[in-house]
Amino acid sequence: MHDENEPIEYTAAERALFDALPRESELNTLTEQRLVNTLRAEGYFRARVRRTASLVAAAAAVACLVAGGIAGYQYGMRNSLENRLSQTNLSLNDRVLLLQRAGSAYVRAANGYADATTRVDSTAVEVAQQILMGAAQAVARRSMDGGLTVRLARAMQTSGATQ
Repeated sequence: MHDENEPIEYTAAERALFDALPRESELNTLTEQRLVNTLRAEGYFRARVRRTASLVAAAAAVACLVAGGIAGYQYGMRNSLENRLSQTNLSLNDRVLLLQRAGSAYVRAANGYADATTRVDSTAVEVAQQILMGAAQAVARRSMDGGLTVRLARAMQTSGATQ
C-alpha cells in the first residue's frame, strides 16, 4: 500500500518518459469556454468593488439628502404664514386668504392651549384679549365692518371689566 504523503520513486526510464511529455497542450474552444465558466462560477473573475466608488456613491447620497433638506426648508419658508404676512405686494384676494389663514392659526393655537391646561391662566386670557382687541381696532380703523368692531370692542371691555 502506498501512502499519499510519501514521495514516489521513479525509475530513470519513467523519468525520461515524463520528461518527454509536452508541457503545454492546445485546448479546443469548447473546453476553454467550460474552464472559464467554471472559474467564473467559483468567483475567480469577479470585479473587485473599489472603495472609491463606494465613497463617491455615499457622498452623492449625502449631497442629495442635504440638497433636498435645503429645498424643502426654502419651500416651507416661502409659503409660511410669517413670510406671507411680511409681503406687501399681495392682491386683495390673497390678503383675504392670508387673513383667514392667520385667524385659523390663532383659533388652533387657542384651542391647543385650552386643551393643554385645566386651569384658567390670567396671562393667557390677557394675551388672547389683547390680540382680539388689536384685530378689532385694526378693522375699525379702516371702517371695514360697518360698526360691528366697535360694538365688539365695547362688549369685550365691559366683559373684561366684570371679571
